[in-house]
Amino acid sequence: MKKIYKAILLAITLTLLFTITAAAQSEVPELKIRLSKDFGYGGFNNDIQGTFSIHVSGPDDLVEVHFYLDDTLLGTDKEAKFALQFQTDNYEFGWHEIYAIGILADGTEVRSNEVRREFVSGEDTMKFVVPVIIAVLAISLIGVAVPMWMGKGGGSVSIGDYGAAGGAVCKRCEFPFKRSIFSPNMIVGKLTRCPHCGKVAISRRAYPAELASAEERYLSAQQEPGTITEETREDSLRRSLEDSRFDD
Repeated sequence: MKKIYKAILLAITLTLLFTITAAAQSEVPELKIRLSKDFGYGGFNNDIQGTFSIHVSGPDDLVEVHFYLDDTLLGTDKEAKFALQFQTDNYEFGWHEIYAIGILADGTEVRSNEVRREFVSGEDTMKFVVPVIIAVLAISLIGVAVPMWMGKGGGSVSIGDYGAAGGAVCKRCEFPFKRSIFSPNMIVGKLTRCPHCGKVAISRRAYPAELASAEERYLSAQQEPGTITEETREDSLRRSLEDSRFDD
């Protein structure tokens, strides 16, 4: 019987000790750091190059923060919104661990989480950045060329049906046409090519009244022989020269 009581007493004691320890651990203030890129490159594989800042979030009674790169002190900040800026090129290339130690008002030291990053050179950065730039430019060129090519020629207009992107009125021939949803968006309008005269311009969505007037001009022109004709070689050359500068 005594053994049973001893076992129960031991179990109660261990439970109390575990509860007290857990409560004490939960009361330890939490200190967290994060990195932000000020200028430079931040890759997808935790590789970085350039100017970065370390930001700290912690308890209200935090009065001082020491920032570390591996075991080297980077600097100290004693003002709220604790942060420190550093330049990766000032340190050896390779993997580094960044952390901070905060000092509370009562002198307690609190260590933050660790952020592990690989410092790379400018040359290594360009190996990743250049292909991305080329890809973006290629996509942009395709986005401009395809709609222009698809809109080339003297196509007809389905009066009153302009689709989701809306209709526009050509600044040269003043005829209405349907804007393509795939045409590049240039903020103030879409980069389009008029299917009637071939003019390339940034065309905004026309108002209903503008489209109505343009439709009347188009219908009238259809009834007048020779008004809408195919381009001559001279017209084509002149248009190509004019198309070299985009309207806005």
